[in-house]
Amino acid sequence: MADDIATCNKFPPHRNLPFLSSMLVFPLNLLCAILHVFAKPLGIEPVLSLLITGGFFALSIVPVAFYALVFHAIEQSGIYQGEFHLVTYVGLPLVVLYIIQILVLDNDHRCVENASPILPNNFIERTADKFYLAGLDYNPIQCTPWSLDAKLSPSRQYIFAVHPHGIHCMPLSQFTSYGSNFDKKFPGLVGRITGLAATVMFKLPLVREIFIKWGYIDASRKYANKALLCGRSILVCTGGEEESMYTTGGRDIVVLKKRKGFIRLALSHGADIVPVFGVGNTDTYRTYDFMTKQRMWLQKNLSLAVPIFHGRLFTPLPYKVPINVLIGEPIKTPAPKVKGERPDDNLVNEYHGKYISALKKLHAKHVTDRVLEIR
Repeated sequence: MADDIATCNKFPPHRNLPFLSSMLVFPLNLLCAILHVFAKPLGIEPVLSLLITGGFFALSIVPVAFYALVFHAIEQSGIYQGEFHLVTYVGLPLVVLYIIQILVLDNDHRCVENASPILPNNFIERTADKFYLAGLDYNPIQCTPWSLDAKLSPSRQYIFAVHPHGIHCMPLSQFTSYGSNFDKKFPGLVGRITGLAATVMFKLPLVREIFIKWGYIDASRKYANKALLCGRSILVCTGGEEESMYTTGGRDIVVLKKRKGFIRLALSHGADIVPVFGVGNTDTYRTYDFMTKQRMWLQKNLSLAVPIFHGRLFTPLPYKVPINVLIGEPIKTPAPKVKGERPDDNLVNEYHGKYISALKKLHAKHVTDRVLEIR
């Protein structure tokens, strides 16, 4: 444990993308910078931003398009005929190296010591960031703490448990974006909060770069534990992929009854547990029940979430629904005898019950048109 804590002090506070990842991201940043210049004066920048990043658009279309282009390049390069083409001897080796990097050599999502959002380093990146962040202005998002004088000290550690996942968990951006409403109400926390994402997200081309850029790490217990040992706070959507499959407009469904890992982590490190609920997040897309049993089987057995959804005009653009991010009062946990030590199961069950009660009260206080369904 002491070695893990000592190691944290050797790393810079912010990440840098590997060379091959930077090469892949550069064309996207350049495109988004150009879109910012032309779209902002026309007032359509938030719409274009969410058309690109909304829902699972990037998580599904981008990797498929990437590999389709790779196979097309191989087919057109003449590699089978032994012909010389620049793409054969320069482009394809770089692509192969990149694929090997993300599938075998990649450790960026496991490096917890500097897991903060990557800051832009040049004019193109700064301009592209403005385009990415413009999407936050599309759905009016407000942040409502548990009381008017609510405070969260940056010197303490927290586990922010966010519900519901929805198709696109929009409340997450509040905790990883400098200048967000959460950042304004609780200054000093953004940059100290590390988000957790499923391992598969770091194996998808370009998608992994997006998650790394916003300071996310592998959601496995090992790396979440290391992040807490380094003094960081944790951001987790506890319902995960399964909860996204239950997304239904007009209903608030959370998967929580058997989700105790975040409680166990909090008790292992004496971190405060903060319930977070995004009111309106399940109303941003229309979903369908088509082949629900088959899709749930895929999710449970292959960890592959395949929600059927659409936004405005059958696009990834979400419906313009206001979202109210409710920040519940932190649930304080007892200091452990040894940091990182596995807590007693009875204690875990006790605090899991406390958390469910706190989440129900938070929801009932602010939401009157529907009840909270816990599965």
